[in-house]
Amino acid sequence: MSDNYRNLEIVRDLYARFSAGEISSILELLSPDVEWCEPEHPFNPAAGTRRGHDGFLDWANIGNNAEEILVLEPRQMLTNDESVAVVGYIKCLARQTGKTYESDFVHLITIRNKLVVKFQEFFDTYAAGEAFCQQNAETSTTVHTEEE
Repeated sequence: MSDNYRNLEIVRDLYARFSAGEISSILELLSPDVEWCEPEHPFNPAAGTRRGHDGFLDWANIGNNAEEILVLEPRQMLTNDESVAVVGYIKCLARQTGKTYESDFVHLITIRNKLVVKFQEFFDTYAAGEAFCQQNAETSTTVHTEEE
């Protein structure tokens, strides 16, 4: 099996476990010193870089408490010998404000020795930040990122 195919299988497994809520089983796919990165933003509770299995579990716990993922749709996967880029769409509900946001995303996943060593997420941090921001929470329930 080629590295490219193996990497795609690892990433598909990662998304399947995440979608099924099997968070602790994801640790089997992660290097013990994994780097898990979400863009910095002052209103996004899960923002920042975390390291190791404990860091991943911290990120997952914070994220679960802060938002409900309504849609997580990987649409395309591009791969080379050590990484997979996943292009997709996400829609989430910020629990504290009741606001939703949606965004296209890119997840860049680096794999070595059949384990994820780095997960880096790129998405519309403005839309997410607006959904998490308490200011004006009563006047708007949806943050749109595309022209309607």
